[in-house]
Amino acid sequence: MKKILVIIAVFISTASFAQRAFWSVNYNMSFAAGEQVDYIGDPSFRGWGIDGRGFLTQNISVGGSFSWEIFDQIYRNLPPANLENETGNINGTITGTQYRFINTLPILVNAHYYLGSDGAMRPYFGLSIGTSWVEQRTDIGLISIQADGWGFAVQPEFGLMLPFGLTGTGLNISGKFRYTTKTSDTIPISFFTLGIGLGFMN
Repeated sequence: MKKILVIIAVFISTASFAQRAFWSVNYNMSFAAGEQVDYIGDPSFRGWGIDGRGFLTQNISVGGSFSWEIFDQIYRNLPPANLENETGNINGTITGTQYRFINTLPILVNAHYYLGSDGAMRPYFGLSIGTSWVEQRTDIGLISIQADGWGFAVQPEFGLMLPFGLTGTGLNISGKFRYTTKTSDTIPISFFTLGIGLGFMN
């Protein structure tokens, strides 16, 4: 974990000293995939993200990003859920409506390649890696079953920066897929994200 955070700090420092930069603030809509669907299959419309990148060349940037996605779903008429003690042994069951939640907070470093030129539409694609904190919680009546932990995260991305006229400000549209490895307590997390926001390129 410490090594991942050091790498992230180095990438962000490199981006901050670059002469040209690209910042974006985005609203994220996310759609579950893989094993996550079995726990929460509903899409998330509560997400946002901040992305900062510094250009090493006209077409290549490195940087970092942070976001927060919240998934939730209500399950009714389910069979009894097992209750486990600290050693993992089942010591009872509970029945009732289940309110399930997943919170993800990734800290990622990224590298991107851009097509086009300044002042025009700029498609881009890239890859982010880092770590993501995951909280997984099920509430049944007054009982809350919660697990959390840090997992390794990888996220390919493609996007499009559409400038407003000849300014460096524009509409940023991106599509991402993130996979976070399972921890000892949480399931693996995977979902697609559509991001829409403002981009600032100088």
